[in-house]
Amino acid sequence: MNIFKQLYVSIYSPKTISKFRFQGIGKTILFVFILSLLSTLPTALYFSSSLSEGLKSFDETLRNELPSFTIENGLLSTDSEKPVEIKKDGFFIILDGSGAYGVEEMEAKENAIGILSDKFVFAANGQAQTYEYSLLNMTISKEDIMEITSQFNQLLPIVLTIMILVMYLFGAFVKFIEITILALFGLAFKNSLQRKVNFKQLWVIAAYSTTLATIFFIIMDSLQVVVPTGFLLNWFVHLIVLYLVLKEIPSNKKKIETT
Repeated sequence: MNIFKQLYVSIYSPKTISKFRFQGIGKTILFVFILSLLSTLPTALYFSSSLSEGLKSFDETLRNELPSFTIENGLLSTDSEKPVEIKKDGFFIILDGSGAYGVEEMEAKENAIGILSDKFVFAANGQAQTYEYSLLNMTISKEDIMEITSQFNQLLPIVLTIMILVMYLFGAFVKFIEITILALFGLAFKNSLQRKVNFKQLWVIAAYSTTLATIFFIIMDSLQVVVPTGFLLNWFVHLIVLYLVLKEIPSNKKKIETT
């Protein structure tokens, strides 16, 4: 059975998953990498789109709508006494030298770029990244940032590729840890069910047991739907599926009776 067919049947068939325990670990590792790639795609695509649109809006707003400003000695100096907030293409562009805006206010905007009193903030999907001006050790004007933005836009495809690769590798690492922990739970399940399964076999079926919950959250991420208590739901489904898979394996008692 090829990997993509295994992916499909693992969504609904604990009995079929139980038969995968005899396959080589190499094929299972490849399956985990593919599953990790699929789970990374929605977030990566949304992040790439948000960053590209945000930078485009920021560049246009910076050139045409924001007043002059200077960043010197770690602080922002601007011609406007009040914060300037501009919404463009679903993105908020904020220039604030008064200190009225902070990281929490930027995250509340969901998607925003802020040149704040002492830091630069980029927020995407409610998650903010901050960069302190004090790290610059130089004076920067509006014209300098326009030049930097122009150069960054040219490098954006390379930057996005590297960021998505990092996201994928981190997601794969987390998935391997998740499967290993699930296999440890499987040790308790197999003892209570009196199933003769070694840890390598437990790890293999644990990997396939994560498919259902992973596919569910891929769909939710694609629809940009936040699932309440998603972490607990994810583990609950993993454990239930693993338990059902182990129940499909013949018990030690049955083997003794048949002999």
